[in-house]
Amino acid sequence: MFCGLLFLCFLFSGFSLSSSKTEGRSFPLPGNFEEVWNATTAILEEEKIPLAVTDKTNGYIQTATFPLYKKEYKEWAKAPTLSSSGFCVLEIGVVEKDPTMTVVGIRAYFKRKTGLSSRGFRKRDGSRGVFEGSLAKNIHERLVETKFPGMKSVILGCDLHYDDKTAHYFIIGADPSSLAYEQGLRNGDVLMKIDGQDVTPGNLFGFFLNIPGEALRKFMIRREDGELELPVVIFSLNPDAPRLGFRVDRDPETLNFKVAKVRAGSPAEQGGLLPGDILLEQNREKLDSWKRYYRIILKQKEGEPQTFQIRRRGKILEKTITPETKPALS
Repeated sequence: MFCGLLFLCFLFSGFSLSSSKTEGRSFPLPGNFEEVWNATTAILEEEKIPLAVTDKTNGYIQTATFPLYKKEYKEWAKAPTLSSSGFCVLEIGVVEKDPTMTVVGIRAYFKRKTGLSSRGFRKRDGSRGVFEGSLAKNIHERLVETKFPGMKSVILGCDLHYDDKTAHYFIIGADPSSLAYEQGLRNGDVLMKIDGQDVTPGNLFGFFLNIPGEALRKFMIRREDGELELPVVIFSLNPDAPRLGFRVDRDPETLNFKVAKVRAGSPAEQGGLLPGDILLEQNREKLDSWKRYYRIILKQKEGEPQTFQIRRRGKILEKTITPETKPALS
């Protein structure tokens, strides 16, 4: 049944897979076969990648040959510096390990259309693994969006990237101005356990769903200097809650909360808030951390005025904004 990773030899437009060498990559994803198969085919269709073979019974997909621009080819293929555009063929195998986890194997075969070619540089090039990783990321995001829509409301302050070589998740995007960094997480941290349980693609999302506003989780992470347990607060914002209609960023140097965008016609605009305003307090509570910021948001109620102390061009001002009665994008 593992036909998807046998990588059969087909011939399209003079592109022989049997004469090309590529290692391929495998990606465990959180779902059963049907869910992962549907997410995979949906992404291939969205990316307009043509299909040649679709064998759902054996979990096997082979694309037809599709062209790549020079930038793509150089980024994705182990090609000479002087290489030009080229072509690609993908082989994809989908195999369910258990009802909570399915592995997607992806191999990309590359062939140059033009460019440097000699005894030292053949026109069939190996893969850098970049394209496979990007495609798997898109499949994963589509799967999560479909299967775990509640994840859109979960705030951790960083991303968890699965490394198919070590079979572990590690932290990325934990910038100095992020909630994750504020709680001690750092880029490159390897996530070993949450609340004493080993973390796998099959159980990861269970730690982040059905959170009533906020929840405390114990993260066991590994760094170069050893293992460390960190208490990490995770927030889940109600997508139907009333909004004020503005978005903030946190300055990485000053750690001030700065208004980045004010939606036209929103309560924030009506209340006189402007992009660039520094938020100092909300309802007399200092805005000095992401945890405090989100906890105040969780307290907001429909029709209940919110009083902000802001700094604008060196002056301290007070603005009152009332959350709108209907949810809207902020």
